[in-house]
Amino acid sequence: MNSSNSKLNEKSDVYSVGVLLWEISSGKPPFHEEKNKFGLSYDISRGRREEIIPDTPNDYSNLYIECWNNEQSKRPTIQDVVNRLRNLTPDSVGNSVHGDLSKVIQNFTNMNTSEIGMSTNEQINENISSENHFSIMINEIVDLICKGVNKNEIDKVKQHVLDYFNSHNVNSKEFYNWLLNNQNTSDSIFLLGYFNCYGIGSTKDNEEAFILFINALEQDHILAQYFAGKCYEFGKGITKNEKLAFEYYEKVANKNYAVGQFKLGWFYDDGISVKKDLKMAVYWYEKAVNNGHLIAMCNLGNLYRNGNGVDKDDKKAIELFKQSAEGEFSSGIMMLAYCYSNGIGINIDEQKAVELYQKAADLGHNKAQYNLATMYRYGRGIEKDLDRAIYWYEQSAKQGHQQAQNKLKELKNN
Repeated sequence: MNSSNSKLNEKSDVYSVGVLLWEISSGKPPFHEEKNKFGLSYDISRGRREEIIPDTPNDYSNLYIECWNNEQSKRPTIQDVVNRLRNLTPDSVGNSVHGDLSKVIQNFTNMNTSEIGMSTNEQINENISSENHFSIMINEIVDLICKGVNKNEIDKVKQHVLDYFNSHNVNSKEFYNWLLNNQNTSDSIFLLGYFNCYGIGSTKDNEEAFILFINALEQDHILAQYFAGKCYEFGKGITKNEKLAFEYYEKVANKNYAVGQFKLGWFYDDGISVKKDLKMAVYWYEKAVNNGHLIAMCNLGNLYRNGNGVDKDDKKAIELFKQSAEGEFSSGIMMLAYCYSNGIGINIDEQKAVELYQKAADLGHNKAQYNLATMYRYGRGIEKDLDRAIYWYEQSAKQGHQQAQNKLKELKNN
């Protein structure tokens, strides 16, 4: 062989030749019907190969099986492959179900060996590309979850993940199966836990999710620490333990993550597993606010409005409600409407209040729905409309708002 072909003497290139020999005998590309492109790369790396085509001569099939051996040291050299092909006689080869192999082999041995690996190298590169793409997707999805959690879009994150799969034309079940076999980073372990927790690509399994979160947090995965805290707080997949939940949230908070800081503020605000301490609640809410947490903005606004744990300051309260409302948090919008309706930190503007109550009501906030119904009932900031009042009392009552249920009965009885 001349020097121009020396690169193909490496055992790694012989794998390509083995795949090409199989393709010649089959008349079709390897794994051409495979739909799970992500799983294919993993399976091939673990030794998966195409089936031998019926009636393929043993000498020929043995050769390509040796070429694609998983252990490179056991593969023949390219020169060995060419010599063995030349030694295959027409009688030993015969006719396969897909054509006369003796003619194909003759053409093959006349090829420049640099041509031999070209087509199958493209497939190998495609597999490598798929694997790299998979790793990129893991990073992007984990980042998407992290941003959603920190912005308090926890209930929306699952849909964001599903939308991501749709936009990338990826089947969530296939992605889940690959993830199941690629638990080699803290991100992949966490993500499998998240999928189990929310039933993405599989049925919900809170116990399995909790175990995976624990495994990931052992590698100091911050999101896993947060979700382990959630499992303990609400008793999902593990016995409820608010004290342990607080400890996990504290770890997240100390790494300057808004969601952990908010949780500590909430626990101190409500006295969950710790002594109620409104000053500590203010401290942690402020940190979460500085990191953009929408609920923390609203909760801190209420502490300023009522003078709990901090000096009463209506202007500071409405400033925080505005920030929360700008982030489309329904309670922030509702509280801003309440301020406009009652002149808290700002001049009364009932039309503006109605506009904001409507926005929060459309987002499903039951108290905003109740307040909007009241505005319609008495014609405050909008034309009086008892039908609309009854409609919004009904929407609020469906969500368990007791006053709305009472008002609804009152109106219907009259």
